[in-house]
Amino acid sequence: MKDCQFELYNLKTDHLNIIITFSIEDKIVIYGCEIGDVVRKITGNFDYEYYLTINRLNLIQLKLMKGLKSFEELKEFFIKNFSGENCIEEVKKFCFQNFIRYEFSVWR
Repeated sequence: MKDCQFELYNLKTDHLNIIITFSIEDKIVIYGCEIGDVVRKITGNFDYEYYLTINRLNLIQLKLMKGLKSFEELKEFFIKNFSGENCIEEVKKFCFQNFIRYEFSVWR
C-alpha cells in the first residue's frame, strides 16, 4: 500500500494551534501537535505532540470488520467518524470497544 496522509482536524486561534493528521503505509499513525500559550499553561511547554499507532495486524482486523477494501474507503471511514476536536479520544474508544489494539505515546 502506498503511503497516504490526510488531515483529521485543524484549529488555529491566536493562542492555540492544533493539527491532527492520519497517515498509513503498513500501519496507521495518527499524529497530533498542539502549540501555543494555552498548551504552555497546561503542560509548561510550548508544544505537545502525540501519536496513536495501529499496527499492521490490527489494521487488517479493522478493515475486515468494517469491510474497507481501499485507502479511500478507510479515509472516508475515519473522516466520517473521527474528524472532530476529540478525534483521538474517539479513536481510542472505538478501538477499545472493538478489541483493536493500539499504542499511544507522547513526545517529551
